[in-house]
Amino acid sequence: MTTDGLDVFLEGLPLSLVRELARRADQRGFRNIWLPEITFADAFIPAAAAAMETKRIGLATGVVGIWSRSPVAMALTAGTLNQLCSGRMILGLGLQARTYVEDWHGAHYGKTVTAMREYVTIVRRILAGENVTFQGEVFRVKNFQLQMPLPTKRIPIYMAAIGPKMLQLAGELADGVLGYFYSLPYFEQVVLPNLEIGAQRSGRSLARDHFDIAAGLPCIITDDNSGLGLNKGQVVMFATAMGSSPFYAESIARAGFQNELRRIQERVARGDAKGAVECVSDQMADAFTVSGSPEHARARIAAYHKAGATTVVLNPSPPGMYFPLFQGHFPEGTEIPPFNFPDYVKVIEKIMDTMGSSAHAETGR
Repeated sequence: MTTDGLDVFLEGLPLSLVRELARRADQRGFRNIWLPEITFADAFIPAAAAAMETKRIGLATGVVGIWSRSPVAMALTAGTLNQLCSGRMILGLGLQARTYVEDWHGAHYGKTVTAMREYVTIVRRILAGENVTFQGEVFRVKNFQLQMPLPTKRIPIYMAAIGPKMLQLAGELADGVLGYFYSLPYFEQVVLPNLEIGAQRSGRSLARDHFDIAAGLPCIITDDNSGLGLNKGQVVMFATAMGSSPFYAESIARAGFQNELRRIQERVARGDAKGAVECVSDQMADAFTVSGSPEHARARIAAYHKAGATTVVLNPSPPGMYFPLFQGHFPEGTEIPPFNFPDYVKVIEKIMDTMGSSAHAETGR
């Protein structure tokens, strides 16, 4: 497992751009591209489109909710995509927010740790070619066996995790963890210890068994450090995303920004998202994003690698933009800046051109 992996998210893009940017990411030396599944598109069809355009780069679902498909359907789709991309598939799974699960999928959101444990167990057994019968508390399968050529190597399964219980389960059961919005203190004080607790339960070593610890962060690269200001809206979004996970706020508190957190939450509760953005200092934006000049961004990435992250995943942010992450996140009537798609694409292209390992080599860095 590489100790200095650098990945990138591609989301909110038409398939034509996914294909083009996947080629560029492949050429620029990024290790994996991560394709989320929320409201823009499913994760697997864009991954298939990217597979047809690339030769080296890994293709990761980042992430797919476990209530969106049965474990059998998930294993079938993952196995098929893995054939298409010649073994470059990574299956990223997550709980997603309660509102996504209940309002969109009409499923019951509960027993989350048990549900994830059962789901990963079933999918892994199916992809190993077993005839699977499993009677769990949440998921059930009777007499299913995959009838396709089995993967020549195991498809890695990553779990999205930020809270202690899910981090422990990831350390125990998964091949990697994909976290988001980890401050460095939260990473060191919460993420790593809980992953280790989980690993000890299963008698393995995170280092010896090549467990990948991937930290995702909002990213805007600029010629100077103005990217910090352009990315403050992302901090506001996650500082107030209690309906998605209370541990985003805990990540902020661990980094010493409790006063700013309180002011941000108060202003958003009043529908003053613009005022909330003004409460985010440059120092606070820097603690939760990779923003600013390429040199500054590389220093931020290096800090996460030094702390123990094996991979940093850059998530291109719409500049100057913030938006609700789920229904009811921002009060009705909150003024939201207009989304500028061309500017968003420019952010992605800037990341591709300046942050990949090939770009470093070309510039002598």
